[in-house]
Amino acid sequence: MRTTLCTLLAFTAVAVCADTKKAQREFEQGVHFEQAGQWSEAYTAFTASLDAEPNEAAYLHRAKAQLALGNPEKAVDDLTEAIRLEPKDPEALRWRSETYVKMGNHRGVISDLTALFAVGVETSALYSQRAAAHEALGEHNMAAEDYGKAIKLRLDDPAPWKGRGMALSAMGSYRDAIDDFTEATALKPNDPGAYLERGFAYGQLGEFPRAVEDCDRAIKLDPKNVRALTLRGAAYARLGFYEKSVADFSTAISMTPEDPALYLARSSVYAASGEHQKALADREETVRLRPDSAEAHLARGGSYHALGDHEKGLADRTTAIRLKPNMPEAWCARGSAFYLLGRYREALDDLNHAVRLRPDYQEARMVLAKTEVAMAREKETQDAPAVVALAAKPAEPEPAPKAEVRIEPKPVTPPEPVTPKPAKTVKNSVVETRTDGKSAVDHNKIGRELLNQGKYREAVEELSAALAEEPDFPLALNARGFAYYLMKDNKKAIADFDEAIRLNPKYLNAYQIRAKARRAAGDAEGAKADEGKVRELSKGS
Repeated sequence: MRTTLCTLLAFTAVAVCADTKKAQREFEQGVHFEQAGQWSEAYTAFTASLDAEPNEAAYLHRAKAQLALGNPEKAVDDLTEAIRLEPKDPEALRWRSETYVKMGNHRGVISDLTALFAVGVETSALYSQRAAAHEALGEHNMAAEDYGKAIKLRLDDPAPWKGRGMALSAMGSYRDAIDDFTEATALKPNDPGAYLERGFAYGQLGEFPRAVEDCDRAIKLDPKNVRALTLRGAAYARLGFYEKSVADFSTAISMTPEDPALYLARSSVYAASGEHQKALADREETVRLRPDSAEAHLARGGSYHALGDHEKGLADRTTAIRLKPNMPEAWCARGSAFYLLGRYREALDDLNHAVRLRPDYQEARMVLAKTEVAMAREKETQDAPAVVALAAKPAEPEPAPKAEVRIEPKPVTPPEPVTPKPAKTVKNSVVETRTDGKSAVDHNKIGRELLNQGKYREAVEELSAALAEEPDFPLALNARGFAYYLMKDNKKAIADFDEAIRLNPKYLNAYQIRAKARRAAGDAEGAKADEGKVRELSKGS
């Protein structure tokens, strides 16, 4: 019995030894195939090595073969086994993190790179990679921190400067983002992306001439950059250069004719400049491309109302409500249309619903208040004795001309929203005009051109003329406020911004520049409140 046991133990030892030798032999054969690019043969050899004796090196190399053969999930399984056997193996951690990048597993990337840093492997590229994973998950603050570490390890690399700038921009820290983009462009002057992102940041700060300049640079380097054309078109629209804005959006559309957002953006510019037929054509195309878009139907409804086709306008706004029942803008828009058509009961129901969906919806509350007043007056008229009504009635009444009904929704989904121009004020049934024959839109356009040229006093004169024509013109008020701000007349600037915001409580650009004017005037608390409002509106856009 003792002899048999000894024989068995000896045989087992020989078998183990034989398996180890086989594992080594198959592993070396696998490496040979790997170096020759014969991945199927390499995979077979490494599998044989693992069957003979599981070991960390064979798992790692078989994972490489799996990746070469297009099996990333199986590669991750092998790399996980390799890390289980050797938790601090930097090569296995690096390969798995790279595989996770290709698979879009951002949490996996972060976990493996964190482990890699813990064992002392730190490079600028690896920190940038972890930063990109944080950014993909919306963790902008952590992304900015990692890009900062990447910058410290390599100051001459433009990529982490640009990356941190984008993370800061996503957090609303546009001024700091601009500084980083400026560093990136200094290190790599031929990168259109850095100019484009800086232009976007300038636009968010209301510095549209600079935004245009950076978009110009980006387009010069990359003439087919649709985003650059789109952002420049939006900046031109904010400056009142509607023809240039339309030209940019049209070029972008010619490059990507199936993008509904571009048609919607261009339609907002057409609507702002009073070209409602063209706006309608673009919005019809948007609906064709995206029939399930509530925003597209809402916008098209506004064009129908502006052109006097109220039944179609109401139908579109009803469709928008059906597609997105919790969209307060749709309820407010239809309620506003009912109000202008004198259908006050229906207006009241829609506007109340809009306020229930968004209690702080000031525009809906304003129209609601007007509706309630109109209903009260209507009831008074109905309740008055017939004799009083007859006594008050003129012997030969003449029909009073009706003012043009222009119901425009706020721009929907353009890269930077364009605030549409309100309807012209009608007094005594006649639209007031100045003796020079120019409309409010004409004066506004000229004023903005002068503003862009740095001729601030002349700009103020033209913009004031626009407001004399049309007092409730937020675009002109905002532009004149900006001119006053640049002239360091903060008191007048703030007054204009106050009025622009009263007319359009979601006027992002007005809040942005009023914050600057308030800070310059020593009102730190007011500036802080405006900056908070900017962040709030930016999140909702």
